[in-house]
Amino acid sequence: MGINIGNRISTEDHGDYTTVIIEPLKLKWKLWFLTAWTIAFTFVGFYMIFLLTGGIYSLEVVSDQVEDVRDQQLIYLIVFLGFWFYFEYKVVKSVLWYYFGKEFIKLDSDSLWHKRAILGYGKAHQYFYANIKNLRQYENDATAFGNFFENAYWSLGTDEILFNYFAKQKSLGRRLDEKSAKLFIRFLEDKIRTLRKKKN
Repeated sequence: MGINIGNRISTEDHGDYTTVIIEPLKLKWKLWFLTAWTIAFTFVGFYMIFLLTGGIYSLEVVSDQVEDVRDQQLIYLIVFLGFWFYFEYKVVKSVLWYYFGKEFIKLDSDSLWHKRAILGYGKAHQYFYANIKNLRQYENDATAFGNFFENAYWSLGTDEILFNYFAKQKSLGRRLDEKSAKLFIRFLEDKIRTLRKKKN
């Protein structure tokens, strides 16, 4: 039997282990707008690539400067592709995450397993309890530009729960609200304590 924490976290107790699923934050009108914008951005990007590549190889400049013009267009194409591919990757990944993504967490007697998956595909990471330190909530600075940029809806967003694992900082709980994050930290601490006792 499991419990729900907020409207995005569901848990299930299996005796020797516990599973948790965290659903993405889905705001219907924003997701619809993001989907439409992504389709338009993709179309415009491919059209611009078509125009630029066509322009490079079919210049009709009757001048000694045709090579210079071609080089300028090639540089413009490379710069455009750099920006376009970056934002295309970010928004397509976000759209796929909102429609098909989930966070999976498994708590067994020894460790916490964490996986972010889209359509079930993703890499699971194992963290042994003995090496997990300072489980805490992310301190959100709403005035920081970086935080605003990372938490725009077209981006994947930041994780709300942090912990230290050896010399590295790890995180989970993407875009959880403050109340849900606090309750989930308490749930994790209690569940880890209970599962470790069962082992001993």
